[in-house]
Amino acid sequence: MKYWIKPNIENRIMSGEIPAYFNSQVVEIRPDSLVVQTPQGEVTLKNDFVFALTGYSPDLNFLNSIGITLDPETQRPRSDPRTLESERPGIYLAGVIVAGMHTNEIFIENGRFHGKQIAESIAAKLST
Repeated sequence: MKYWIKPNIENRIMSGEIPAYFNSQVVEIRPDSLVVQTPQGEVTLKNDFVFALTGYSPDLNFLNSIGITLDPETQRPRSDPRTLESERPGIYLAGVIVAGMHTNEIFIENGRFHGKQIAESIAAKLST
């Protein structure tokens, strides 16, 4: 969590504006809800969609296993900076993963354009 956002979120949790389920885990994702196991028992929450944000550290072994090599020094996956397509055709990388271990280089402010770069690359390939 970005340090400047933390106090705002903590205040909203304390005021009850945002419910928080600490020491809990998602046990099931359904089309319009998800089930969370909390210390007080299961809670079902309605939702429109779920973003599975599963961690801060990239799975570099997975990238290697699908044929993407990493710069030995920075751990940046090899990709085209214009399109974000990796050296493995059809596999695109977006977000902080493109910075390797230099995670302080990609933020919402600049990473949010990755989707557009990728979509434009795919559209160009489909139109040829």
